[in-house]
Amino acid sequence: MSRLLLLFLSIVSASAMAQGPQFDYWWYNTNGNTVGGILADVESVYYDNTYVYISSSGVPSYYQFGQSVFDAEDQDWTFRIPRAPQEATNKTAMGGGPVGLLVDGSSFFNPFDARSWQNAGEWNQIAYYFEGNDFDATGGHSTPGNIYHHHVDNTELHDFDSSQHSPIIGFAWDGFPVYGPFGYADPYNSNNDITRIKPSYQLRNISQRTTLPDGTVASGPPINATYPLGGYGEDWEYVDASGHLDEYNGRWCVTPEYPDTTYAYFCTVDINLDPRYPYFIGPYEYYGVIAPGNTGPNGGNVNVPVNATQYNPIITGVSGIDEIEISIYPNPASELINITTDGNHIYTLDIADMNGRLVARNIISSNLTQVNIQHLSDGMYMLSLTDNTIGTRYINRLVKQ
Repeated sequence: MSRLLLLFLSIVSASAMAQGPQFDYWWYNTNGNTVGGILADVESVYYDNTYVYISSSGVPSYYQFGQSVFDAEDQDWTFRIPRAPQEATNKTAMGGGPVGLLVDGSSFFNPFDARSWQNAGEWNQIAYYFEGNDFDATGGHSTPGNIYHHHVDNTELHDFDSSQHSPIIGFAWDGFPVYGPFGYADPYNSNNDITRIKPSYQLRNISQRTTLPDGTVASGPPINATYPLGGYGEDWEYVDASGHLDEYNGRWCVTPEYPDTTYAYFCTVDINLDPRYPYFIGPYEYYGVIAPGNTGPNGGNVNVPVNATQYNPIITGVSGIDEIEISIYPNPASELINITTDGNHIYTLDIADMNGRLVARNIISSNLTQVNIQHLSDGMYMLSLTDNTIGTRYINRLVKQ
């Protein structure tokens, strides 16, 4: 059983069950787990009527340093995804950088490595072919800017179980889910057979790169061992209905999480379970309307609205349903932070610096407590609030300024 499924089975929260997959599937960091001093996985989730806001470092808990040329660094991201995603009338092109968020809080990119033949913007290199030797064991690596990401299937997020529908492994910026490689053979029948979901992009039958898929004359690199067929985006062409998926690598269908249908992307693999173009979504455009603030040079710096509600999953290890009601504000703060709880339990508040050194501890026993943080130096801290009665824990960053 995959870690994703195990984690999902252990997250039991009344609000979680009511909210849906955009809340349930994240790898919530509830114990302050760090990788190289970086807070791992998903740190916090907020929501309002329109968006879900996800904050993460971009570094998952399975990450290992030294596996690629560049190591990951803390990105301190906050992205948002639409709660009610819609098809876009005018489709948005996918640029470089993150095009969606995986459930572990790291990002995934489009298929390409940002290089093209003779820098002409045509015959675009596919990262799997030209950077694959830099990928770690899960198929990920980092940019020169130290953003850890996947261009292809992330094998840490699902099992290759052909007997059941694959789990959600992420969400694109348009809010539609991304599933692993197996789904229902009949897209609208959940009682149907399970099959490997196949893309409709096919390798062109060419011996020379002289034309683009649309017939435009464009000279490209020779086809040989250095520039193998399949290594460029233009080596592939969309053949309608030749697979299960459309030109955006998705389809309308029912899934275990969306029994009333949804548009869903699928992470595609070949018969040998190796990554298969176009891998995640696209390769060129999103299907739906993308949320603002996720793309471009300042992407991932979305401000969470002051009226947004924090979603707090509970890790209990049992099958009961519980909910924790906690609010900590303001954040950032300069003098005091206010902590509100349901007032029925006693909590231990720990504040640690980013090196893990405990700098403050308080016992919270009332439904509203003010904690003085004036003595702390400006900077980032990790705040942990543990319910001493049932052992659950709330984790979030705290900025002192």
